[in-house]
Formats: sequence, structure tokens, C-alpha cells
Amino acid sequence: MTHNRILREVCIGETREVLLNQHGLAIALRLSRWSDQDSRLTLGSVHEARLRTLEPALEGAFIEILGKGEAFLRLPKDNKLTEGQAITIQVAAEARNGKLPRVIAHAKDRASEDASLTLWHGAVIEDVRPGDPEVAEAFETALAPSVQIPNGGRLHIERTTALCAVDIDTSGRIDKGSAASRALRINKDSCTELARQIGLRQLGGLFVVDCVAPINRESGRKLQEATQHALISTGIKGANILPPSSLGLMEMSLPWKQTPIAERILRPGLTQPTPESLCLAGLRLLEAEAAADRLQRLTLQLPAEAHLWFTGEAQSLQEALAGKYGQRFTYEASTNPTPNVYRTL
Repeated sequence: MTHNRILREVCIGETREVLLNQHGLAIALRLSRWSDQDSRLTLGSVHEARLRTLEPALEGAFIEILGKGEAFLRLPKDNKLTEGQAITIQVAAEARNGKLPRVIAHAKDRASEDASLTLWHGAVIEDVRPGDPEVAEAFETALAPSVQIPNGGRLHIERTTALCAVDIDTSGRIDKGSAASRALRINKDSCTELARQIGLRQLGGLFVVDCVAPINRESGRKLQEATQHALISTGIKGANILPPSSLGLMEMSLPWKQTPIAERILRPGLTQPTPESLCLAGLRLLEAEAAADRLQRLTLQLPAEAHLWFTGEAQSLQEALAGKYGQRFTYEASTNPTPNVYRTL
């Protein structure tokens, strides 16, 4: 399948990218921040490491990667590795929610790449200005607790410790036909949208979808097949999907691959942005205003914690801003919960 565009928003401090399919729908995101370029282990990357501790009970070993911390390597019981041995590894799953990255032994003569990464190949890159509304909408959608279902209704997505619960809300939807045909249509629309949201949010693990009744065996099979097809079309392979139960619950499990986008942007608890995220949102506003008027002096007001992060840990960002736009910015701490930019008199 051809995916025709990548929207790339390059800002001081971070680059945000949105992959659009041939219908113009966002199906995947990439986020690269200056603060994590040297330390973060990304899906598919290859590194030299040292095997620290063999753990036969866990069928694996803990390894150390110079400058990038610790990871877990799954191994067969009859492996010939020894503690302290140097090894080349490839990242198979990024860190998430306190869990270590998972890696595999890398065979230098056999390149491997995850399906979710190959989706980006061949797409035309379109550079957009800081604050681009289409990029902003895609990232906001990936953090939203509920989203619109095509043709009406809403999809509510809630991550818990054990699983991701998904509820299909038919409010505002008008369909014709029998109850069974209406249920099948909204269930298929919902699972197609859910597959897109899983790609945007970079989720994995166990999912339980509360489907709309009535569902018989044949419609359950059709829904199962449609969901599998939608997942594959967004680069998500290895899904195990069960037909809906007699209670209308469809269960599926997906392999974890990337750090959920919410964990990259929000604080623990996934409700409020981190100080870094607030600061970078402010810098996007600042760059948008600076590009619109290349002579105006501007002041960026940041929430107190974001201002503290900016002045304490991000001196290089201030230097980069000055180098790009000149010495015409002032930075202030504010009691407001969100960043603000105004013209300096």
C-alpha cells in the first residue's frame, strides 16, 4: 500500500512527523526531541552492548548499552553466551511505563525492520511551518480519550494497568436497515478507526472492545476479519483477535513495539503535559510568531515548571533560537497553565 505524504514539522527542540495514507488520514506519528537523541533506544536501531547478567529463569539476560542504559535480551536456554561478553543487538520494543526496552541479537548479515517502520518508506516528505494545524491535530487526537467514528458515533479509549478498554458510543449516529446490519456497520467502522488510533497512539498489549449488539457468529467473524485487515493496513502485525463473546466483548492482543506517545508527552498518570512538553509547545508558538514577523521582539511566557526546565536544562535551545532568529526574545515565568507569546513593547 502506498502512503503518499509525511508532514514534517522541524522546531527548535523537537521534530514532529505525521504519516498520512492515500486518503489523507494520519496513521502514524514520530517524535524526536533534542533531549533524548543521545540516550533513547528507538525501535529497529542497532547497538553494541555488553551482556551483564544471565537470567535462566527469565529465559534471557540483562545487557548494558554504552550511554543508553539497560535492556532485556530474550535468549534460548541452550545459548552459548557468557556474562561480560560483547554482543550486537537490535531494539525490538522500546521502553514503556517503567519496563525496560526489549532487544534481540542482531545478525549483521540479515537486516530486519519492523512493519510499522517500513510504512514510512517511499512517502513524500512535506516540510511544514511550526504550529502546522494538521500536525497539531494528529498529535492532539493521539492523546484524546475519545474520538469520532467515521459515519457517526464516538470511540472511547481508556488505558488501564492491565489492558486497554474500548467502548463504542452510537450517540448521534443514524443508520438504516435491520438492527443486525446497523450493529455490524458501526462495529466495523469503530474497529477500523481503532486500528488507526492504535497506530497513532503506539499502543500494544491486551484490548477489550465492547461491541454494539446484536452480534451473531457470522457477523462476529466478519468483524474479526475486518479488524485484522485494518491493523495490517496500518503496519500492525502479529495481532491475535478473538471473535466477540456472547456478551459482545471482542478481545485482542498486540505486540508492544514503541513507547506510547502519551508517555512521551504527558506526566505519569497521563493527564497533564510534562514541563518539557509545555516548554516545547511554547517554543512552537514563539517560532510561529517569529516567522510571521521577522523584526518584532517577542516575549514567551511559560508555566513556572516549564520555565524552570527551559532555563535550567535547555540552555542549548536558547542559543539555537538566538542563532536562528537573533536576540529578540524574552522569556518569563507565568502562573498560567499554558504557554503564551506576546509582542514586546
